[in-house]
Amino acid sequence: MTIIDAHTHVFPQYADLAVAVMDRCGIDCVVTLAWHDGFGAGLQRQLRAFDAYPGRFVVFGNVDWSRINEPSFGTAAALQVAQDVRAGMRGLKVYKALGLEYRHPDGSFWRVNDPALDPIWTKAAELGTPVLIHTADPAPFWEPMNELNFWNGVVYGAYAWWAYYGKNVPGHQELLSDRNEMIARHPETTFICPHVGSRADCLDHAADDLRRLPNLYYDISARIPTLGRDLRRAAHAREFTITWQDRILLGTDIIYDDTNVPTGIQAQALFQPWELPLGGADPHQRYVETTVSFFDSYIRFLKTSEVQTSPPFKRNRDGFVIHGLDLPDAVCEKVLWANAARLLGLDIAACGTL
Repeated sequence: MTIIDAHTHVFPQYADLAVAVMDRCGIDCVVTLAWHDGFGAGLQRQLRAFDAYPGRFVVFGNVDWSRINEPSFGTAAALQVAQDVRAGMRGLKVYKALGLEYRHPDGSFWRVNDPALDPIWTKAAELGTPVLIHTADPAPFWEPMNELNFWNGVVYGAYAWWAYYGKNVPGHQELLSDRNEMIARHPETTFICPHVGSRADCLDHAADDLRRLPNLYYDISARIPTLGRDLRRAAHAREFTITWQDRILLGTDIIYDDTNVPTGIQAQALFQPWELPLGGADPHQRYVETTVSFFDSYIRFLKTSEVQTSPPFKRNRDGFVIHGLDLPDAVCEKVLWANAARLLGLDIAACGTL
């Protein structure tokens, strides 16, 4: 079984740890999305580090958003993208800070669809470089984090900053409308919107976006608890995935970084730092184990009808289950690797151990 994980974050110093997980799980290669230093010299250092593992890593970089308020930023950033693609970058990653954090000198937010940024998206089209753009967050992050909120087991403590309710930030629908308007304006650019495009809570809206925007793709990273939390949602998710099987990628959002690896808990498990103490265990070995368990949950969700009664990550204080989709083999093949290979122009025979 061929597998490409199209959404991970691997700090170069943990490439060996990532490969250990990949070998355990049968993952041929991963797309690693650089943090905010993934351009210029910083990107080149990462590319050199990953070159030690031929065929295992595809690197997406970014641009220097700290310069967003400089004159002609969009044009300068586009030139940097071209240089980085020549250096080996295979895609562009844009974080949710665009729309939720970056501000003009007058304090107003930069909007995702600002025409000043168009040169970046245009250059990506010219280069055939896909753009993975994370806009907004789950809709419940804009709602009270009470007993009715499915995310109430996560959005507190170290993750309290994810709660937007009552804050002076753009709304969920406003952000996604801006994003969709920008995507529609650049039909030659391939956009991958992670986390089911921040629409996992309403797959009808997710489908509407795919129908209107033929250059839009989704990955399922960090959203299988929402998609499979009950039989009705799982049935809808199965129908959605089969219908849009050519536009959906496997992604996990698995992270290997200096903040989380020392804890021994895969970051995307979303446990608070104090909830699973190491107790003397080797942190690297336990990080491998918790990450393998996390990834296995995705494969079982896609390929089986199993009900996962104890998922290896958090969401709701009252607990939750994940109902598997039991997708047809032909659909699984597209989601697990074929769609990603096509978008990235990968020679699958050169990936991993094939």
